[in-house]
Amino acid sequence: MQIGKLVKQHIAEVVSYCETIDHGELARLLDPAYSKHTFGINFPFFTELEDMAPGLHGRYWTQVYMVRGKQVRVTSMWFEPSTPLLIEYLVSRGIATKADLEQLDEAPDVASASTGANGNKSAYTRTRSDRANARYKSHAIGNAQNGFVRNVLGNLGYESFNQKDWEATKEHFSHRCAYCGIDADALVIEHAIPINKVSLGEHRLGNLVPSCKACNSAKGDKDFRVFLEGNDEAIARIEEYMDSRNYVPLEENEQVTRVLDMAHKEVAALADRYVTILNELFVQPASAPVSSEGPDTEQ
Repeated sequence: MQIGKLVKQHIAEVVSYCETIDHGELARLLDPAYSKHTFGINFPFFTELEDMAPGLHGRYWTQVYMVRGKQVRVTSMWFEPSTPLLIEYLVSRGIATKADLEQLDEAPDVASASTGANGNKSAYTRTRSDRANARYKSHAIGNAQNGFVRNVLGNLGYESFNQKDWEATKEHFSHRCAYCGIDADALVIEHAIPINKVSLGEHRLGNLVPSCKACNSAKGDKDFRVFLEGNDEAIARIEEYMDSRNYVPLEENEQVTRVLDMAHKEVAALADRYVTILNELFVQPASAPVSSEGPDTEQ
C-alpha cells in the first residue's frame, strides 16, 4: 500500500487520539520539527487553515478537519522511506496494531517495512523486534481500555452540534479562555469535566468550553473545579454555561461507573482471550520418542 493511502486511512483515528486521549498531541503535530523527527517529513502533519500560506495549499490534502476547535489540513508530502516511521507512530500510540496494518488491502509488510532504504533497522524494529515478546512499558491494553471508555462516554446520548454551535459557545465566553479569562485568538476545545471513567465527562456541547493553549496544557485531566480551585467566579461562569446548555454532569453515578468498569475489564479479557487463541496456534507438538535400539535392519 502506498504511504499516502496509509496516512489517509488513519487520519480519523489520529484526530480522535488528539481529541480524547492526548490533548497535547495536536500542538505537537502542528510543529514542523516534531513531524520531521517523528515521520521524517518536511512539513507538519497538521497545519491550521488560517495559518496556511497561499503557496502551500498544494502541499496539503483539501479535506479540512476540526480538531480541538482548530480547522486543519493534513500534509500530502509523504514518501515511502517514512513508512516504517509512520507504522511506529500508529502502533506505539495504540492508534493501530500490527494486525490492523497487515490486514489492510495490499498493506505494507510491517516486518519488512522495518528496514529502511539504507538497510538499517527502524525505530520500530529496534524497540520491538529485537526484544522478542518484550513486555517493558507495554501500555497497549491500558491505552485500549481507556480509549474504549472515552469512546463510550464521548458518544452517549443523541445530541448533535456543529461549528456554528461551537462559535456560539465561544461567544458565550466573550471569546475568552473559560479558565483564565485571557482574550486569545487561538482558543481550543476543552472538556471542563474530563472524559474518563473517574470523572465521567461527556463530549456534549455543555461540557465544551474555550481554552487558551496554556490552560489547556496545564489542566490536563483535572476537573475544572479542581483546576480552578479558589477562582469561584470562573467556576460559576462555567456552571452557568452548563445550565444554559441543559448539561447535567454524570458526576459520581454508580450505575454508569459499574458499567464502565465492566467495559474496562472486558477489553482486557478480550485481549487475553485472543492472545491465548493465537498462542495455542504456535504450540509445538511433542516430538516422537526415538528408539534406543536404533533403526531396524533387514537380514
